[in-house]
Formats: sequence, structure tokens, C-alpha cells
Amino acid sequence: MAKRYHQMIPIIAALKPKTIIEVGVHRGKRAAMLCLEALRHSSQVNYAGFDVFDTLGDKFQADALNGKGTPTMAQAAASLEPVAMQYLRFSYGFTVGDTRHTLHGKSVTADFAFIDGDHRVDAIRGDYEALKDCPVVVFDDYYRAGPNGNLPDLSKYGANAVVDELIAQGKNVEILPTGDLCNHGAITYLAVVRR
Repeated sequence: MAKRYHQMIPIIAALKPKTIIEVGVHRGKRAAMLCLEALRHSSQVNYAGFDVFDTLGDKFQADALNGKGTPTMAQAAASLEPVAMQYLRFSYGFTVGDTRHTLHGKSVTADFAFIDGDHRVDAIRGDYEALKDCPVVVFDDYYRAGPNGNLPDLSKYGANAVVDELIAQGKNVEILPTGDLCNHGAITYLAVVRR
């Protein structure tokens, strides 16, 4: 697992969430990490994950700049089922499909939300709009130039446009210090928005 994700552990420890939403579950390893930390502080935790998994094909994954492979819902469940077996008051569920159809236009709240699904700006903006009432929203894929100056087209991809708009609006935003080099050559960071 990339180093940047471990920066969410102290956030979870301080927040002690009972409800967690993740957009972009992938294989569920981050979900398990977040939920196990939450269960250290709360006896009951509910996790809700949104992902297309393997339902929309390789073209969708390429268009969404998803470069970590195409997981199945069964792979994600295999990461979370041991947590459910260990903690009787832990529950989880998945909503399968493009969040443009399953999440956008709604208002969904949880104690903690993590956005790392479709990497297109319009998808990230819609994900955030649906989750903006959560006390803490963490965005993945806030890009800075890599060692060779590489960046994806920030008008099309990444959380930068949305996060920079929130900063301009005076929202409480923190870019966490540890980043990871991506396949496209940029370095990606987490951005935390606190209400």
C-alpha cells in the first residue's frame, strides 16, 4: 500500500468515526486499514464503499485514469470479511456502479469520507458535492509535478481543481506531506477538508 494512505490513521484515531464512506474501494485494503483503526476507538463501525469494480470494462478504467488494475467486488469483500468476522458490530456494504448514477445529486453523510474513484475532475466534483456535509472528507490524487516535471492534464484529471476551489472559498483544507510517485510520473498527495 502506498505510503500516503497511512497518514489517514491519525485522522481516524482523532475523529473516532462510526461511519465511513469510501469512493473507489479497489481491492478493499485501505478500507480494512481505515475500519480496523476506527474499531480501535468505536465499538460499532459501518463502512459503505462505492466502486464500479469490473462492471464497466477497460475503456472506463482508462478514461477514469485508473491505473492499478480492475478489481472485483469479491476481492474487496475478501479484505473486509475478516474484519466482520473479528468484530461483531462491524458492517460493510458496496454500491456498485458509476458514482455519476449512484451518488451524484444526493446528499450522503458519514463521519469520515475518502474520495479515490474516477479521477476525472467532473466525477471528483460530483463525489464531493454528495459528501460535502461529512465532517472530514479526504481526497486522493492532489497532484504535484514529479521528478521529470510530469503532470496529468489538471483541467481533466485529479483533485486539484476541486481542492483549489475549496481553498479559494476559505474552507479548512490541508495537503498532507507524504506523497507517492504515480505511473504517469506525477506525485500524488492527500488533501483533507474539515468542516
